[in-house]
Amino acid sequence: MRPLKRRWKPLAAAVTVILIQIWVFSWCNRENAEHFPVTLTDAPLDNQNLKNLKPSLTVILQDFDVFENTIYDTVAYIARNFTDIDVLVISETLPYPPVKVPNLQNVKLIILKADPGTTLNATRPDLNIRSNFVLFIPDGSVLDIHFKRSFNVFTRNFEADKQEGYATPVGNVQLSCRGINFNLKMWTLHFGDIVKTGKCGYIIGEHGILLETKHLYAVSQPHLPSTFISLYAQLSLVQFKFTVTKDLHLRKLPTKPKSPQALWQLKQFKQKSVQQLYHQLGVKKVVHENEKVDWYGCHKESTRCFDTVYQDMPEFLYHGRWTPPCCLNNLRETSKHVFTILERCKVRYWLEGGSLLGAARYRDIIPWDYDVDIGIYKDDIGKCTQLSRIALESYVDDEGYKWEKAIEGDFYRVQYSEVNHLHVDIFPFYSKNGVMTKDTWFKTHRQDTEFPEYFLTPLSWVMFGGINASAPNHIRDFLEYKFGKGVIESPKYPNAEVVVG
Repeated sequence: MRPLKRRWKPLAAAVTVILIQIWVFSWCNRENAEHFPVTLTDAPLDNQNLKNLKPSLTVILQDFDVFENTIYDTVAYIARNFTDIDVLVISETLPYPPVKVPNLQNVKLIILKADPGTTLNATRPDLNIRSNFVLFIPDGSVLDIHFKRSFNVFTRNFEADKQEGYATPVGNVQLSCRGINFNLKMWTLHFGDIVKTGKCGYIIGEHGILLETKHLYAVSQPHLPSTFISLYAQLSLVQFKFTVTKDLHLRKLPTKPKSPQALWQLKQFKQKSVQQLYHQLGVKKVVHENEKVDWYGCHKESTRCFDTVYQDMPEFLYHGRWTPPCCLNNLRETSKHVFTILERCKVRYWLEGGSLLGAARYRDIIPWDYDVDIGIYKDDIGKCTQLSRIALESYVDDEGYKWEKAIEGDFYRVQYSEVNHLHVDIFPFYSKNGVMTKDTWFKTHRQDTEFPEYFLTPLSWVMFGGINASAPNHIRDFLEYKFGKGVIESPKYPNAEVVVG
């Protein structure tokens, strides 16, 4: 017995040392986890794997003001109280002034436009989502235990494969269900009126957006600036709808009122984010529910929205889009300016080619046309100071329009401005044995041909882009003489075989 007692004391001491080492090792690992966040995942989950997951959630914060925000408190509250929920803070560039993010194992800051030295995993949100649901929340909104319980109930009763997202109100705010129409071909986003069916295109009021993760793959760019507007606009292209949840509510963190300076900075931040979003989505025109229109395209002080046109095919047609609405609007203004001057000078003019075809078919410019063509009597040039001056020099008139002689041939051109080259081409015709002819022809334009003068005696009028414009008489006969039978009823693109849509 005595030898056994002698052995027991060293054994007990050894066990004690081992336990202390285990405790120290565990404590160090915990400290390291807090100070060195780990990567959430190295590869995205496909839809099949997402279906096999138990209901799980990733929270995403993206739109936040770098000057004054509650990112740290928001993220810390969620990540520390719900360790089974991953939190992603997403920014287009590294935030400056710097934004503090908690160093927790289930938190990650993702910079979309990162430096060359960073990894792909660090710049791709989709590579860091391992849940089958994602929740986009505004800064200062958090999940609490009631939300988590309601979410568990929600997922138990959830019907998979629905084309539907969910708006989660912040506090007791009343959300407004609205319609939305993103016309990609016409570069236009239209925010509609109140929708009473409960199937919303977009939602007004402070809220979060809950989606199945697979629905992020239904859009090309789910993490653009102004994320909520971006998601609503892009998902509308696949007939996606949203409903307001009754049971899932976010809680607002208490914050002090913002100073006037902070409010001004926030307004500037939101305006810049919206401009960036519309630029990346290719939105040139936004129509609000009160019919107010905001333009995000070209203007007199900018270049036009498209580059040099090759073989009569503007680049936007290759992308399945029509002429940007700002360009069409600026062409209408240029046309009105030119027509007003010519009428004042008693110069006989008429719509030519595709412009006359647009007037006959749409009472407007053809939706994919990019200039306006008119003919004039060459004998009338001397009646108009503006036309006579072009022979001597190019110039900009008092309203900012540039008048010049075209370099492609013997005709004139009036541009929207010196930098914006949307234009009206003016072709001088003269009568020769009862036939209208001119000195410059475009071989690739079938409609660019001589025609009997009787189409101009007398001239008629036609609606064109909201104004009355001079036109040949017997417009249908004139167009069919130039283009062929049935041209008004048979719209087609130039080089139609290579156009996307």
